[in-house]
Amino acid sequence: MIELIFAYGAGLLTLINPCVLPVLPIVLASALSADRHGPAALALGMSLSFVVFGMVLATAGHAIGLTQDTLSTVAATLMLLFGLVLVIPAFSRRFEMVTAGFAAGADSRMHAIDLSGFRGQFLGGILLGAVWSPCIGPTLGGAIALARISHGGTV
Repeated sequence: MIELIFAYGAGLLTLINPCVLPVLPIVLASALSADRHGPAALALGMSLSFVVFGMVLATAGHAIGLTQDTLSTVAATLMLLFGLVLVIPAFSRRFEMVTAGFAAGADSRMHAIDLSGFRGQFLGGILLGAVWSPCIGPTLGGAIALARISHGGTV
């Protein structure tokens, strides 16, 4: 029972992450204006997204022998590369050219989704969870590790 309380607390702590907190009021107000139960649908979609992405990444990582050290190195390298893309205009232009087709396709599919009502907010929550997963991953990972340790497992 205590692991559920810790997991819930960790979930609440994800709301104060710097990439989540500034946009949270806007997202919640938008969900509420779409449907009376919009915030609940949004939260449900985000929860499902976090669980699915976390399980897929954990399972895939374990299957290919990915260790925490390797994952940290890969993440740090990607952060460095994306930082360079943001800072160096030539890299930024090349990145835009390479990803333009993907971005245009994603944008057109996003406009095709009706985000009004309960169903729309649920789908929006799934997409938002996919976007926010990298930001809140460390907090949720800590909660999962804590829950696993409390059940006698190892991290």
